[in-house]
Amino acid sequence: MAVPYRPMRPIAIAPAPPRAPPVQQHRVTFYDLPAELRIEIYKLTLEKVRLQILPATADKARKRPHPLTLTSHQVRLEVLPIIHATCPIMCNITDFVFDGLLEWMSRIPPHEERVLTKNDNLTIAFHTTIQQPSRSMESLRKWLHMRADQHRPQPRWQYSGPTPPSKICADLRRRAKRMKEEGKQAELLKILKALQIPCGDENTRGSGRRQNP
Repeated sequence: MAVPYRPMRPIAIAPAPPRAPPVQQHRVTFYDLPAELRIEIYKLTLEKVRLQILPATADKARKRPHPLTLTSHQVRLEVLPIIHATCPIMCNITDFVFDGLLEWMSRIPPHEERVLTKNDNLTIAFHTTIQQPSRSMESLRKWLHMRADQHRPQPRWQYSGPTPPSKICADLRRRAKRMKEEGKQAELLKILKALQIPCGDENTRGSGRRQNP
């Protein structure tokens, strides 16, 4: 007797086991490093960096801040105190025009100005090209006023430079002798000493009529 044909049933394929979710790896960034390690990296990066303060009239393209300060807001906050406290900072002053330095100082927040007092490598180098003294010396007056302000931090700027022409020396001596504000006078006398300008009377402080520098 013939066996009736029975079609074979399709074999059901067992479903694949569920895949385990991919392991999420945490992306480590520079900011995940401990703050102490970031500070050491900044110090190594800034080890040979010297800052040059340019005149106010210099091309803006030359007044580029250090690239680290442009990285991010957090890096800027962390690196600026190191720059201000440790990097040598140099400013050339021509004909006693302090505009570039005054402009640079005006951009420094008060708390950073206090950090600047920790820096022992702050240099102001004088260069004189004129033979006759300027009547106003307005920016010198502003600089002395700022340096005499007892309510703001005072960085330890060191002055240097060759002795100016004789007429300039005589004018600076006259201004110092006639100056009554002791703070301003003391700073101007410090400049005269650095430029090897004899001050004459050692008891200059407080003598003579009042005159702004």
